Amino acid sequence: MSKSWYSISSKGDSVVNISIHDEIGYWGITAKDFIKELAQYPDAKVINLSIHSPGGEMLDGFAIFNALKANSAAVHGHVEGIAASMASVILMACDVISMPENAFIMIHNPSGGAYGESDDLRHMADLMDKLKQSAMNIYQAKTGLSDEILSDMLDAETWLTADEALEHGFIDTITDQVQIAANLNGFDKHFKSMPIESNQSIDNINTIKQFESFLRESGGVSRRVATALSSRAKTIFRSESEPSNSTTMNELSNALSRFKVPESL
Repeated sequence: MSKSWYSISSKGDSVVNISIHDEIGYWGITAKDFIKELAQYPDAKVINLSIHSPGGEMLDGFAIFNALKANSAAVHGHVEGIAASMASVILMACDVISMPENAFIMIHNPSGGAYGESDDLRHMADLMDKLKQSAMNIYQAKTGLSDEILSDMLDAETWLTADEALEHGFIDTITDQVQIAANLNGFDKHFKSMPIESNQSIDNINTIKQFESFLRESGGVSRRVATALSSRAKTIFRSESEPSNSTTMNELSNALSRFKVPESL
């Protein structure tokens, strides 16, 4: 493959390394290409799967999952930054799963669109429910969590830290944290709320603009919400006293706690 973010390579005859570091499906790696390349290593005894992906098309993802499950090799999975959406489903095909302390697994409901008459829309809704149940079955086989718990987690778009993923049974071991924040930027367009770590120190926040930047980079805050929070903070400070350059993040938090962000934001 020419794509640097996707590769399958062999170390000798027994160990195969697979990296999936972007979208799954038409805009990234298709199941057809993946299965074709994997078939070139029939003697593999161990597959090392590295994932850093926002997910993608569900049917391609299910096919990749099934190909890994059907392979006779032992599959070791590792989350490099995030295994989100369909990438988290593929991750469940691994026999042993590890992730760094500062990586994330995200699970959420499938989404899709339909055009046509009411029967067409009902058909799409039924299909979304079936796809959700298929994903839950895969998560349940790994974690042992109930349908009710998993359904609630998918409804909420749940982001799991390494500790949380281990506690819920999604992974088997936690490794030392790595620097991943920069590589997570750009994936946020796929999700409602993405907990990206910020490279900016709180101690260096001295202006409202820096505060807004911190809110966006620290994850889970969209441009729109960050702008609204910063604007409100500015109004509060001006009504009381202009903040000095020594204003701390705690003071900002105390000020912002006086109002609630509208859910529509």
